[in-house]
Amino acid sequence: MSGIGERFLRMKRCEYWVIAWRKRCGSRTVFHDQSGFQLLPQKRYITQADPFLFTYQGKNWLFYERQDLTDMKGTLWCRNLDEPKEKPYLVLEEPFHLSYPQVFQYGKYMYLLPETRNAGEVRLYRCVRFPGEWERVTQLFPLSAVDTTLTFSAELPEGYAGSRQGEESCFAFTYTEGRLELYHFGLEKERFRPGGIKRIYVSDCSKVVRPGGRVFTEGQKVYRPAQNCTDYYGQELILYEIDRLDEQVFAEHEAFRLLPEQFSIPQVNPVGIHTYNRNADYEVIDVLHREVSLRTIGKKIEWKCRGSRG
Repeated sequence: MSGIGERFLRMKRCEYWVIAWRKRCGSRTVFHDQSGFQLLPQKRYITQADPFLFTYQGKNWLFYERQDLTDMKGTLWCRNLDEPKEKPYLVLEEPFHLSYPQVFQYGKYMYLLPETRNAGEVRLYRCVRFPGEWERVTQLFPLSAVDTTLTFSAELPEGYAGSRQGEESCFAFTYTEGRLELYHFGLEKERFRPGGIKRIYVSDCSKVVRPGGRVFTEGQKVYRPAQNCTDYYGQELILYEIDRLDEQVFAEHEAFRLLPEQFSIPQVNPVGIHTYNRNADYEVIDVLHREVSLRTIGKKIEWKCRGSRG
């Protein structure tokens, strides 16, 4: 193919992230069945990624990153999955990029732990009014880190350690400078106020350990989703089975891989996947969609003109 032909094909091609979801049904899991996922509504050429689930007053809410491909700055949004016709809500916007919105309840408060790498720290926010009003409360870590993911000791099945009798504690997986780091800290009973933070694990430099969703339990086994970015960002997901997780030792081994081509989603041409989450009612993933069309050429020209004006 000539150089002009190759350039024309590149101009026709665009990749952006989309979110897909399905209701949980019986014993069906992504380990043996990837069917039935449907696309979350979104505009073409707008990235939606990093889906997290949170239950509020009996309703299932999906929190996610939304990103305009013109400026590539992520903002955080949410929508009620149980009421698909409801409009999405803007959750949080900062002068810098936001993504990976893990929402959780601790005591009587709801918290949001997004990726805030461009601020040079891991920031924690508390809900003022659900779903769209949040206030910054503290710096969790002074790290320029991505995809920090919390796991509470109370969520782990019997046989896993991590807290002394009568005390609450939490583990925080995070990824910085190409390494997975794991921290452990104690908590007050009513408010999420970490104390005695201790790093208990740091990996070698690796492109296959970056967190890709919350730790989850299947039977009596515990799994940690992680991104495989060996060849390109968001190539596929690896589900690691955690062998041990306590205040001194962390160990895991690869158990399963989720490949983008395993997911047949209407209107989606999947070439990547990098987040998986679930709760009692739903499973959610994000998929890198590759669009090839003449319309893409016009969009790329538009983005370039808008970028030069900005």
